[in-house]
Amino acid sequence: MSDAALMLRELSEPWASGERIKSVLDRTSKLCRLTYWRTYDIWYRKARRIEPHEIDQIAEALAIKKEKAARNELHDLKLRLARLEASLNAGDTHFNSSAIDRTRELADRRGGLDRAMARR
Repeated sequence: MSDAALMLRELSEPWASGERIKSVLDRTSKLCRLTYWRTYDIWYRKARRIEPHEIDQIAEALAIKKEKAARNELHDLKLRLARLEASLNAGDTHFNSSAIDRTRELADRRGGLDRAMARR
């Protein structure tokens, strides 16, 4: 039962500065598709029993959140790399070496920046 409460707390993060627990519980309950009061009972470990489908809903919401965070991080890294490449390319005439061209080619095969930018 405490696992479900911990999963709810992880799902609720990050909190806005000064955010009240009521709004946190409301936001979290919507993410995991549980009622506010059911989320409240699980959060404060007042629930006598947690149904398997409720745990599944919480776990699914947490997995979606983690996947979205990973996609955002990957996109940010690709964007940073593109900016670094552009700044190096602008200032260094030897930047277009064959090793860099090969790296660009490999990145393009794996999806590259164009695919990541198109998804947004």
